[in-house]
Amino acid sequence: MNVKWKWGTAGRLRRGAVVLGVVGLAATAGLLTAGSALAGQGSEPGDLQLLQGGTVLTTSGSLTATTTWQTTTACPSGFQTSAQIEEFTAPGGAMVSLISNTPTAVTVPFSGILDSTPGALLAFAGVSATSPGTVEWAVGCANASGAISYAQSIFLSVASGATTFTLSSTGPVVTGTTTTLTTSPSGTTTTGTQVTLSASVTAADGTTPAGTVQFEVGGTDIGTPVAVNTGGTAAPATTTDTFTTAGTEALSAVFTPTNTATYASSTGTASLSVQQSGTLPAIGSPVPITVTVAATGTLSVTVVNTSVPLTLSGSTATGTLGTVTVNDSRNTFPGWSVSGQEADFAESGGTASIPGDDLGWVPAAVGTLGSGVTVGPTVAPGTDPGGLGDTGAVLISATPGNGFGQNEANAGLTLDIPSTTPPGSYAGSMTVTYLSVGP
Repeated sequence: MNVKWKWGTAGRLRRGAVVLGVVGLAATAGLLTAGSALAGQGSEPGDLQLLQGGTVLTTSGSLTATTTWQTTTACPSGFQTSAQIEEFTAPGGAMVSLISNTPTAVTVPFSGILDSTPGALLAFAGVSATSPGTVEWAVGCANASGAISYAQSIFLSVASGATTFTLSSTGPVVTGTTTTLTTSPSGTTTTGTQVTLSASVTAADGTTPAGTVQFEVGGTDIGTPVAVNTGGTAAPATTTDTFTTAGTEALSAVFTPTNTATYASSTGTASLSVQQSGTLPAIGSPVPITVTVAATGTLSVTVVNTSVPLTLSGSTATGTLGTVTVNDSRNTFPGWSVSGQEADFAESGGTASIPGDDLGWVPAAVGTLGSGVTVGPTVAPGTDPGGLGDTGAVLISATPGNGFGQNEANAGLTLDIPSTTPPGSYAGSMTVTYLSVGP
């Protein structure tokens, strides 16, 4: 139950008088987001109804028509001596005025009349077609001691230029804001140096909320609040300060919107390291230090230089080329390529031959290859021209910037023997060539 203790009877409050002080909730800065509805004074929002022409208003009503009111519930138990409608500014704001008669039969749903038209009563809280906003009307149920429980309530809003008001039981929607605090110099300064603090405020819906920013250091105000986003455009708030003691300062900028019924407050923070004057680097510092690294290292390729016997099966012979090892220790990383080219196979003691192009291969990695290192493409046997006998085919290569360290590859060999080849022993040789790709 939402109970507000006010000692003295409600009847002693003069109509039209502003009750000093804020009652109700105080919104925590930074916790409200776009689309957040603020809670109000009344614990039973929507249980207060307005009537015009004997009809219950559901969404809107005339600002100038005669208006009565009724509740859908009785006053809470323990607060059933009398009741009266009170007008508040934005939810959680100050009570502005008593705006209705004082019914005494409040143990069941009750009704009454307003002191004036809705437009005239809203003007007490400064809300009109020329000063749009939202107020809350809440029924204050009193007990014999004068304590008041705010129960049935409703929210009334007036838009710019409107001739009607709108009703809501949920309270106005408040858009979240973000405050960003920066300093110049940024991050680090020295004692005695003037620092400029700047705060920019944006809203979650993309609009530019006006208001003020209170700059603080360690929770203590720096000067007075400074206007932000004046003139309807994005304009940061700024102030200056000078720090006399070395250390880390916790800075903050607390934004308070002009229209608290539309925008939420928010706080931006920043940290500033203040060093004792004279401890920053001297003029001419830092001192450049240079070094020249010479090009070093070599590229070498070794081949398992043993005879590779091919095993005959029909008109095809197969075998495996011995491992080719590439070692690159150069710190210039130019990349490299290793290729192989086959000479024609000659008959031992005879004159017959088998073209080198009839030999093909499938390169394969031996172990794990380094980054940027790949084996060459497959070369089919019997490709003439273009086989291993015409030009060298790539076995393994590394692109520029890669290939450092050791990498190994071999190849599966396949020889297609022409049907016109006389029987006999044939031998050929493969030349392995390597080269550096880059400079």
